[in-house]
Amino acid sequence: MNILIAEDNKFAARQYKLMLEKKGHTVITTEDGEECVKKYKEHLKETDFDSLDESPFDLVLLDHNMPKKTGARAAQEILQKNPKQKILFVSAYQRWAIEEDSDDLIDKIILLEKPFTLSQLERKIQSLAG
Repeated sequence: MNILIAEDNKFAARQYKLMLEKKGHTVITTEDGEECVKKYKEHLKETDFDSLDESPFDLVLLDHNMPKKTGARAAQEILQKNPKQKILFVSAYQRWAIEEDSDDLIDKIILLEKPFTLSQLERKIQSLAG
């Protein structure tokens, strides 16, 4: 899978990247929601003429609480560009907190609540790989 990650905790981002690349995934990491959206749009332009149904990433993995732009805001912008994009939130926030922040997202995202193990993250990602 081709995965875009937005995680402001550098240690966590590195752990996700190392584990996912070890499992054969291609991973790009960003440090906040703003950088994530920018990177997404850059890669979207590369696939624009291939197919309108094509996503530049198989999965976008977002932390919710990040500087510059929250994960919810980044998800909204990404989904405006590509409503079919799979998005996985990894967050210490409960589902209800994300619902309050962005009620229209709740049916469009998958949530994995922190704390979780790297193997739980890998299983969640594998379950989305279809």
